[in-house]
Amino acid sequence: MKSVFVIWKDIEDGMWHPVAKLTRDKGMYRFNYTQGSNHPNFIAFPKMKDKTKVFVSNELFAFFQNRLLPQNRPEFRKMLNWSGMTADGYDELDMLSISGGARQTDEYRVIASPERAGVDEYKIRFFISGIRYLESFNLHRISDLIPGEKLLFEFEEDNEFDCNAVYATTSDSERVKIGYCPKYFNCDIRTLLNNPALEEYRLTVVQVNNDAPPPYRLLCDFSTKWPEGFVPLISNDYKAHTYQEDLIAI
Repeated sequence: MKSVFVIWKDIEDGMWHPVAKLTRDKGMYRFNYTQGSNHPNFIAFPKMKDKTKVFVSNELFAFFQNRLLPQNRPEFRKMLNWSGMTADGYDELDMLSISGGARQTDEYRVIASPERAGVDEYKIRFFISGIRYLESFNLHRISDLIPGEKLLFEFEEDNEFDCNAVYATTSDSERVKIGYCPKYFNCDIRTLLNNPALEEYRLTVVQVNNDAPPPYRLLCDFSTKWPEGFVPLISNDYKAHTYQEDLIAI
């Protein structure tokens, strides 16, 4: 089973809100709205307007399919490589969650639901954010990173745009800033790193894409122990919308 969330940006306040969840289980896709969809400015998707229903399909819903590059386009091969995937191992939900499924015509992103690997391991893969705003020295340091290189997280308490901001640095003595953790994972990261039972974590470089635009330049893995009782993405907005038991096939 694999799940992703849809987050939506309200253009009035600039905040991102989780509004829906998509789950694939044994080849069946299941879509439901989350409590974040109760935002007064959010409009439900075409053909899925009833927020109290669960929609199911044997095929990926059009909303998500339209956010994937067609596999016959040359840009698809680039994105596949930038995302650390191979043609044989290609997975639509992995591609959506890593790339974000962004379109210039709307304010939606697709993000991964953190995986519980094995018995007690929290694991996420993501592109480092905010690289476009770094100085040339920092950009040169990013280009010198190698796969498997260890990185570190730091909390940025004085960030005027995000009070939960978490940024990444190199692990050498210089501790060079190389960008930010995607903000929708910040609360998870802070909760995990502040847990007194946490003995260690791993933030490592998967690959550096020097030919890619900044949002896809640096791909990283983060993993650590999954503490007992830990709930990822704990905000109520991620919880399922109150819905009726009947399913709607599309």
